Order: sequence, then structure tokens, then C-alpha cells
Amino acid sequence: MSELTVEWFGCATFRVRIGGQTLFFDTYLDKAPGVPDVGLRASEVDDAAFLFISHAHFDHVLGADRIALATGATVVGNHEVAHLMAANGVPDRQVLAVSGGETVDCGNDVRVRVFPAQHSCLFATADTVSGSACLGDLGVSAQERRARTDAIFGLLSSLSPETQAFFADSDRHASSHDGGQLAFLLETPGGSLLVSASSGHWQGIFETLRPDVAILAAAGRPNVDGEPYQGSMSDFLVEQAELLGRPKVALCHHDPLLPPVVPAIDVTDAEAALRRVLGPDRYLTFTYATPFQIFG
Repeated sequence: MSELTVEWFGCATFRVRIGGQTLFFDTYLDKAPGVPDVGLRASEVDDAAFLFISHAHFDHVLGADRIALATGATVVGNHEVAHLMAANGVPDRQVLAVSGGETVDCGNDVRVRVFPAQHSCLFATADTVSGSACLGDLGVSAQERRARTDAIFGLLSSLSPETQAFFADSDRHASSHDGGQLAFLLETPGGSLLVSASSGHWQGIFETLRPDVAILAAAGRPNVDGEPYQGSMSDFLVEQAELLGRPKVALCHHDPLLPPVVPAIDVTDAEAALRRVLGPDRYLTFTYATPFQIFG
């Protein structure tokens, strides 16, 4: 039961196998045009017990309904995710709506604790170089945040015809509203794994967690307690790792999301900082579709 393998399929999508069970954390397998192939399509998934969805944006929830219908998996996500599942024919018995504070029993001494988290600040300036500091955008009203975020999603109509077609189909399966960011702590007899799929957290919650391994998102403008982080992504990730008690750390969500509009994040500075602070053997790297024994 202590052996646990993790496979990364781009963005913040991971397949975890433990004790004969398969769990997914996010399900964005069928990528937008121009995004590198990650080695697995939603239609190829024939085994899954639980799908833990961090939020309802396309790059996290797409594929969840299709995989659930094909495998009978239980979809665990916020109420926006639950509404999407219902709209796409996933039976209510296969949907578990959560908001944080719940513990999901996966059987065989494996459980996943759900925590409220924070989505990165889409309304604030960001940089694609992890060592570059971003300042300002503090105290922006909820109305202005909504207007700025809507403007970002409005840019999709200016993309290539192939990309527009992709999003026209995705509209039925995803949402422009995140629905409330969630983080997941997988607890097993062999150790614990935190999956944080967006660059943000509530400090009072994360400081109570002590995962053995943390997968942390490195994209957008980090969000701490509801406000944009004042500094670089590199600084944010180091502080987040310190807050969590210095677990082993791997990064996600830094690969190309929607090139050339949303290219890959240069995490060179962040990787160097994490290796320096945590030690070179405590910074982990994943490659697409390659099983990694996380507690080995």
C-alpha cells in the first residue's frame, strides 16, 4: 500500500495510482490547438475511481464528465463543477460537491482531505519569468476584478479558427467562473501529497498542513489571502514551501497553456531557489506521462 505513482499530463492534471486504485487530480487531457501532446486522451481513460477537480476552468475540468461516464468514477469538486457534471449527463450519485473541510474516503486507508484555496489573480499583472517581481493591483474591487477577468476570456474570440472551435465545444463542459478554488491533501499509509493547482492559498490553512510532498502551481499572479502577492513567483513558491514545512516540491501549470497567447512560464529562477532552500534532492521534476514513485 505504500507504493504510490504519479503521472503528469500537463497543466495541473495528474494520475495517481495506489493500492490498485486510480485517482485523477484535474482531467485536462484533450488540449487546445498548439499545445504539446501529453500522451493521453480522455477517451483513452478506462480506469478511474475518483476525479478530484480543483476548479471549473477549462484547463482543469475538461474531460471530467467524459471520464466519469466512461468509468463510473466519482467526481469531487465545487458546486460549479457539480453543475457542469449534471448538465453533461453525469448521474448525481457520481458527483460529490464540496467546498473545503470534507474528507473523501477512497478505501484501503487512502483518503483525500479538501481545503479552500485561492485561484491566481487573473485580474492582476503577471510575468512569464518566475524571477521577475510584480507589484501593485492591491485593493481592486470585486466588480473591477470581474470586469478584468471577463476581458481575458473575451480575448478567446480573437484566436485562430481552430482554437475558437475548441472553445466553442468546451463551453458546454467548462466555465469562465472558477467556482471556488480547492486544494487536495492525499493521505496514504506511505505518506501525504498536497496538490495545489493554482498559485494561491489562505496562509492560515496552508500553515497547518505538513505534506511529505507538495505539487505547487507556478502560473499567473500568486494570490495570498485574497490579494496579489507582492514579489516574484520564485519568492512566492519559496515562501509557500516554507509555510508548508519544507516538503519535497514539484511544480505544475508552468507548461504552455495557450501558445502564443499564454506561453510556458520560465521557472528557471524558481527551480534554483527551491533547490537552494530545500536541498537539491527535495526538488522533484516530472515529465509528461512518466510514472514517478512519489515516496520512493
